[in-house]
Amino acid sequence: MTRATPTTSPILHGRYRIDEKLGAGRLAVVYRAYDERLQRPVLVHMLRKELLDKEPLRQRFIQEAHTSARRSHPSLLEVFDSGEVAGRPYLITEYVAGRTLRELGALTPEEALLYFRQVVGAVATCQVAGVQHPPVSSNNIILVEDGHVELVESWLLSPAEVALDNASYRAPERTEGRAATPASTVYALGLLLFEMLTGRRAIGGADPRAVAQAHLTARIPLLREIRPTLYAPSLERLVQQATARHPEQRYPDAVALAQALDDLRREIGGDTQRLATPPVRTPSLRERLNRTAIGLVAPRRAPQPALSHPPDVAPGMPGVAARGTQSQSLRNRRRSILGIVILLSLLLAVACGAYYGVSVVLDELARVELPRPTLGLPAVPDLGIHLPEWLTGVVSGGGEVLVVDSAVGLRVRAAPGLQTAVIDVLPNGARVRKLEGPIEVDSVPWLRVRARVDGRIVEGWVSGNFVKPL
Repeated sequence: MTRATPTTSPILHGRYRIDEKLGAGRLAVVYRAYDERLQRPVLVHMLRKELLDKEPLRQRFIQEAHTSARRSHPSLLEVFDSGEVAGRPYLITEYVAGRTLRELGALTPEEALLYFRQVVGAVATCQVAGVQHPPVSSNNIILVEDGHVELVESWLLSPAEVALDNASYRAPERTEGRAATPASTVYALGLLLFEMLTGRRAIGGADPRAVAQAHLTARIPLLREIRPTLYAPSLERLVQQATARHPEQRYPDAVALAQALDDLRREIGGDTQRLATPPVRTPSLRERLNRTAIGLVAPRRAPQPALSHPPDVAPGMPGVAARGTQSQSLRNRRRSILGIVILLSLLLAVACGAYYGVSVVLDELARVELPRPTLGLPAVPDLGIHLPEWLTGVVSGGGEVLVVDSAVGLRVRAAPGLQTAVIDVLPNGARVRKLEGPIEVDSVPWLRVRARVDGRIVEGWVSGNFVKPL
């Protein structure tokens, strides 16, 4: 009788259910697992089996596991637990999933600086604490939701890809046989920023040895040579200094690079001054009506010499009849002009009312704000008119209407920040109404919004990077 093969996933220490092998890094095999006790996904890093009998590498894995717990930064994996099973040490960290920066290609300057600042901060934290950080590479940076990136080890790559990755960011002095310094990491970070802005690596190739040698003589191209539409002299200078050939010409470490990056972001993020334009005077309603009336009145004839009549002309004589006819004609003309003015005024009032109504509808439905001329009249106060929710699809009240732009949904948090509690998730395409913000926390702009999800009102903080105007 054949025994059936069990299909249940293995449980580590009766707590971590191993679901899937994701890959292998320098020292560890990485698995996607589930913490049965705390009901959350985690990553399990276990020392590779072939390294169990190599005591120096075993001790190195244990030491790196201990130091990882001391390098606390939002863009580094948080360590939850560690231990040993059957003589094989392991490490439990937070679970991350998403696309790598290598897959995204060229980014906008705003996106590149947002993600790059997080990576530089993670590396600076490790350098200050004197602990090892994951290798700098676009393949090792995972973009997760809320505009947040994580710097991880190279378990997503094959050994051949890891060798080519290391060569692509290898500082020239390392190829010359000199020891690595914090400035060597700055060189790798500068090449990373170049790649994020241009979508290609500064020095490419298929042979790791040839790529590493090329860093000794090759010139790092200017950003505008690869991306002519990008004109940012300050950003160009930062990349050139970070990737200088000699270490003493670069920023000394990631802390100095982070400071320079913050100065650059403040410089290019300052508000620009608008050009002064003379105010345009809108004619008043009285002036417009007077012009209309003047255009309708026939030009006056030149005055005629007065006719002499006998003082004793009786009523009913031809002269008196002529004067009576002229007076009646003048009265009729005045009535006609007055009627035309009143008609034009009514038409103008109806047109203005219709235009105002259409502008309100467009503002509520499509957030298209049409100009509303005052015609010299006092400004119309905001009456608080809002279209019904069944027509607009968003909760009434509040400010600007935005739409969620995230294929994986957008988390709603209780407070600004990447470490705050998640209270709900908004689907892609959902409409929200902005209530407050933006407030920058963890290098992310946060907005407080209100939305309707499955018939209930949800209010909280979301990343401004994943919403856009309707």
